[in-house]
Amino acid sequence: MQDETDTIFCFTEDEWTEFLIDYELDIVAETFDEVGTIQPTGDAEAAINFTWEILFLSPWELAYIALPMTVLAFYGLTIYSIFKYIQRKFS
Repeated sequence: MQDETDTIFCFTEDEWTEFLIDYELDIVAETFDEVGTIQPTGDAEAAINFTWEILFLSPWELAYIALPMTVLAFYGLTIYSIFKYIQRKFS
């Protein structure tokens, strides 16, 4: 078994800045504007990002989401059908 201390890194602030500059400059440039604040995500961009995340889920992740949603839908439709049955019975 691998020791966890082999995968833990501690950076000083200068080392962290150097790490970001060397490896993640593009990500920082996309995320931050010239002033240094995070750019807000628009509604259309958020919808597109959500759609792409849903499209590229693995089958196990889809099942993990679909099964609880199916149970909730079944409960909701059962309550609705009971309500409609009682409504027809007394009308």
